[in-house]
Amino acid sequence: MSKTILLNHSDWHFTKENPGIPTAVMGEAIALPHTWNAADGTDGGNDYFRGTCTYTKEFAAPAHADDEEVWLEFEGAAMTAVVTLNDQELTRHAGGYSTFRVNLTPALAAQNTLTVTVDNSANRTVYPQKADFTFYGGIYRDVSLLVVSKNHIALDYLGSCGVQITPTVNGANADITVKTRIEGEGEIEFSILDAAGAEVLTGKGSDAAVTLAHPHLWDGVRDPYLYTCAVRLVLNGAVQDEVRQRFGVRSFHVDQQKGFF
Repeated sequence: MSKTILLNHSDWHFTKENPGIPTAVMGEAIALPHTWNAADGTDGGNDYFRGTCTYTKEFAAPAHADDEEVWLEFEGAAMTAVVTLNDQELTRHAGGYSTFRVNLTPALAAQNTLTVTVDNSANRTVYPQKADFTFYGGIYRDVSLLVVSKNHIALDYLGSCGVQITPTVNGANADITVKTRIEGEGEIEFSILDAAGAEVLTGKGSDAAVTLAHPHLWDGVRDPYLYTCAVRLVLNGAVQDEVRQRFGVRSFHVDQQKGFF
């Protein structure tokens, strides 16, 4: 089963690559989450720094077996990021508001130097292009190490959890499709749990459809009822990985005459 190690503690080193800034603040120890626009992005001057800055961190490899991998997860780095481990570039990510992950295993050593170069300068290839808010730069959300089996529910599919759940109300029932992307070997089994945690339905397969009789419908703020889908990757009877994803049972449509329902 996977293990998550939060890397937010204060032994990150931050460098602001701006020749106009005093040397005394060119490098400093910081904790995450962090933005370099905490002051100049809120003073109303609309002249806040937009450019490239660098975060570095020394860390020891977490304990892991030969049949496990070590991944790094960023929940947000604005607006583009380049991730390097031990002088080996591993990934580039464009988009300041989306999760991304990278497999560190090929470059991992006993002791490691992680470098993350982040850039919030104007970039015509990265959304949004214009907005009435500050384009804050930095690693502004959590960063974690993930230790997972080589057989796992996919970590690098568009920043998602690797599981896509689509409920469709169909009369008194709900048709639910569960699509799971995996890396390695194994078969998918899943359970649907009600809000109290009781199992109400089970299924198998990486692209499965099941029917839930008389579902408790999600109804906005009046009754935001959520089910949980517990998806397991199983190999030779042993659970390799598990993802739990909450969802509401509801459908919507747009009528060109009457509007949104």
